[in-house]
Amino acid sequence: MRRRLAAFGAVAVLVGLFVSFRQEFAGLIPASWVFVLLIAVAAGVQSVTTALSRRRTALREEETGDPERRYEAPTPGDDLTETLRFARRSSRRGDRPREQLRERIAEVAVAGVADAADCSEAEARERLRTGEWTDDPVAAWFLGEAVRLHPAERARLLATAPFSQYEAAFDRTVRVVDDLVAHGGER
Repeated sequence: MRRRLAAFGAVAVLVGLFVSFRQEFAGLIPASWVFVLLIAVAAGVQSVTTALSRRRTALREEETGDPERRYEAPTPGDDLTETLRFARRSSRRGDRPREQLRERIAEVAVAGVADAADCSEAEARERLRTGEWTDDPVAAWFLGEAVRLHPAERARLLATAPFSQYEAAFDRTVRVVDDLVAHGGER
């Protein structure tokens, strides 16, 4: 049945195309309402048959793989962030993360002092040790081994950061070193 309807539909389409190009043959086709009704019924039956046959067709699904994960490249300072996180915690093993941060800041400060003062790295390290590299007493104390912080300055530092004197001194020292490196010690 389906093939007969398909063949009838194909013939009807071909006749329709032929008549649209050769319009003088249009008068040969009976134009009564019965003929039009038969064509409409045939088209409707074909449509319903096609729609119902699609319901029985098995669906095929495809599994898509996982999308590629973007490679996350390390950004400068990631290890510093991790070290800062460890330095904020108190540890029974000692203050190694805090010392690592001091050493990193000291290395940058030595390079900045050597550049700004036009001296050797050994002389810049000595200036850091004695606190002669800056006018800021907290930064000099934070990086200098031979520098004592005046009790009044220590009280001000404690007042600005009541929970972590280390973090306040760290922030202040980083700002001084950044200023030194950026401006070469000139203001």
